[in-house]
Amino acid sequence: MSGVAQRVDESVESTPEDEYKSLLRSLRRRKGFGLAFVRCSPAGGVELIKKVRDDLPQKQVGVLELQAPIDNLIERVESFPNQENLNILFVVGLEKSLEEYIRSGYGGEGDYYNLDEIPPILNHLNWQRENFRDKFRHICFVFLLPQFAIKYIIRRAPDFYDWASGKFDIPTQSATLNAELSKIINDTDFTEYLAWNPQQRKIRIIEINELLSEPCQTADNQQALLFEQGNIFFAGQQYDNAIDSYDRVLAIKPDDHEAWYNRGSALSNLGREEEAIASYDKALAIKPDDHEAWHNRGSALGNLGREEEAITSYDEALKLKPDLHEAWYNRGIALMRLGRNEEAIVSYDKSLYLNPNLHEAWYYRGIVLNDLGKREEAIASYDKSLAITPKVYEVWFIRGLALEDLGRKKEALESYDKALAIQEDDPKVWLVRGYILEELGRSKESLISYQQAANITIIPDDHESFNNRGIALRKLGRYKEALESFDKALATNPDFDTALINRSIVLRKILLQNFIQDAKKFISRLFAR
Repeated sequence: MSGVAQRVDESVESTPEDEYKSLLRSLRRRKGFGLAFVRCSPAGGVELIKKVRDDLPQKQVGVLELQAPIDNLIERVESFPNQENLNILFVVGLEKSLEEYIRSGYGGEGDYYNLDEIPPILNHLNWQRENFRDKFRHICFVFLLPQFAIKYIIRRAPDFYDWASGKFDIPTQSATLNAELSKIINDTDFTEYLAWNPQQRKIRIIEINELLSEPCQTADNQQALLFEQGNIFFAGQQYDNAIDSYDRVLAIKPDDHEAWYNRGSALSNLGREEEAIASYDKALAIKPDDHEAWHNRGSALGNLGREEEAITSYDEALKLKPDLHEAWYNRGIALMRLGRNEEAIVSYDKSLYLNPNLHEAWYYRGIVLNDLGKREEAIASYDKSLAITPKVYEVWFIRGLALEDLGRKKEALESYDKALAIQEDDPKVWLVRGYILEELGRSKESLISYQQAANITIIPDDHESFNNRGIALRKLGRYKEALESFDKALATNPDFDTALINRSIVLRKILLQNFIQDAKKFISRLFAR
């Protein structure tokens, strides 16, 4: 971009020096009350105040620094030391009273204001402008603000803004600009962004946008700032915004492999796996030895069910970094989905050798061992998973099934109880628990377990839960309700053969029940004669 500066409300070209001279003339001539708005960065504001003091020694200059949001500026000025002798008062930090109120764009106007809510400070400025003039007839107020704050004031405090005698845009000197950029780029990393709260991330985005608006900003600096902006959006899970930032990076530098890689990760988090793979491919065309790109590409392929291609991608990652335990683990998942169970176990074992605390790998390793009929080894693997993360109810449940297969019913019951202590709203756990209790001769308890399964509200599209609830109702002898539950399972999934079989069983129960009732009525009438 050129070094052209612009007035905030005009498109008249001027140099930064011209802009400063215009401000200086206005301040020199001003006698008494006035308002001026200057767009500049915080560091640029420090430079500007020093320069004005040097160039206007005859003027009494004060600086009101606002360190936190306020809703009454008049009170702050009234309490400012020696304010009755001031000619010029620079007001710095008013934007802090606006940052909290920035919302998503309304009508395409961007993030500068929200029509539903006005910051109290802007209401105050609008309604109290005559008071400013009457109370401070001797002071010319100079508001040093970032671009977003000036836009906010224009839209939401137009009466106050219209009294301004000047609106100026003072670019930051190159050395100061580079120092501010370096602070943003070098002093914070992605892990810190993850730890920030949404307000902290929002403020940093504002700071970046202000630096991007500087007219003297170089393309390299723009690229670095936009990349950082994308990372902040990514950390806040604002993936669409992150993608937009990375796209702007790539418009400046198409061979930025990190931007292609991060863009792919953002797309994958949005479930746009095909686009994510294309983005990873771009990154790998530039930097073929990026093991993380190969790994994430494999994950995207796996999410699409393209397991063979996923394994190939994981293998490329492992050639570059053999100790990448995540790749061994995800490779095991892909092999398991393909039914290549022996190979899956080898892959899980590699992952666990590198990271013994990966509880998911122990869990899936147990599932594969169970599928191979190795129940004891499967249970041992589940126990390893639970030793690391004991609050995963699915592991307790599937461990109970393996114990039940081995005939260890009491231990299976304990495992189901552990599962239900963590999550009590899964009807299938109550159902299998009821089976165990029934087999152990604890009929009353089994009926309570079936009742619990029957009482659980089912998600409308969960055909398996409707089926399990139907079984529980059948066990309780509530055949009509059971039939309704099986019908709902089949309405959700017409090809669900298990529900079809269970429906036919309960129909026979209903027919038999009706036959017995009819027979009883017939016998009663016969003996009544």
